[in-house]
Amino acid sequence: MRKDVLRRCVITTAVLLAMAALPFVTAELRAAGEWNPTKPIQFIAPYAPGGGSDILARSIAKIVESEKFSSQPLIVTNMPGGGTTIGTTSVSQAKGNTHMLLTFISAQVSAPMTVGTAAATYRDLTMISGLALDEQTIAVKKDFPFKTIKDVVEELKKKPNSLVVGGGGMGGEDQMCNRLLEKASGVKFRYVSFNSGGECITALLGGHVDMVWVNPAEFIPQYEAKTIRILGVANEKRMADFPDVPTFRDSGYDVTFKFFRGIAAPPGIPGETVAFYEKMFKQVSDSKAWRDNYLKRYMLTPWYQSSKEFAKSVAQSELVFREILKELGFVK
Repeated sequence: MRKDVLRRCVITTAVLLAMAALPFVTAELRAAGEWNPTKPIQFIAPYAPGGGSDILARSIAKIVESEKFSSQPLIVTNMPGGGTTIGTTSVSQAKGNTHMLLTFISAQVSAPMTVGTAAATYRDLTMISGLALDEQTIAVKKDFPFKTIKDVVEELKKKPNSLVVGGGGMGGEDQMCNRLLEKASGVKFRYVSFNSGGECITALLGGHVDMVWVNPAEFIPQYEAKTIRILGVANEKRMADFPDVPTFRDSGYDVTFKFFRGIAAPPGIPGETVAFYEKMFKQVSDSKAWRDNYLKRYMLTPWYQSSKEFAKSVAQSELVFREILKELGFVK
């Protein structure tokens, strides 16, 4: 009898202790499942100011703040150089940093293949989300003597290497597009690289190059001022905002390119942090401000992807880019 009483006392005590601990366990699980930033978030754009990645970062930061999608602001920091590898590698080395983000575009997949093993790849980062697809175009000054891309090709057939085309870092999307055009047309361009689309436009207007590969976000002010015009777009169909601009296919050159814009973070961040940022960027993607002030204004196609979806797309792009870079001599 005495043993039964003692046993019941022990069991009762254990239950009471478990119940007393339950609020603390629940609170701990809730805290782990509902991560929120506790200080400003450093937002790295691995290009100089004025380019497409800089515009992307600043557009997002403004929307996040105005729509209150985060309790903490996104502080944009430009970190150009090395064909995006300086900024990308810096973020890859911030393992576990939950208050750092990185604009991540197609060039950051190809760039590491061109600079050697020291550069970080997408495998050294956490993919957060895909956001938009951009257009690859060739822009020229308004008084450029050749009216069409066919005219340019004919000139280069007569005078090889006589025209200079500017673009982003070596081995990036611009140079890969340029290679596709060379291959389709049978001519060679003299390619010069710059740190951003903004620098490309400056070089074009200054007469330092004859043509530039740029995205719409990088030339809108100059286009509206009628100081530049567009010769072609590397897409399957014409852009709605430029119905008179032919695709390269329209001109007889099979050149198309999938240029994505998305977001990455340092490696080793907790799953609940990834979930927070996924949700934040989904809110950005679904917002009217994003549609009107970014996609529509800079003529991009909406392309939201989750962390897992974006990682898969990036891996697939690497396979495509590797083949082009082999032709350019960057990859064996």
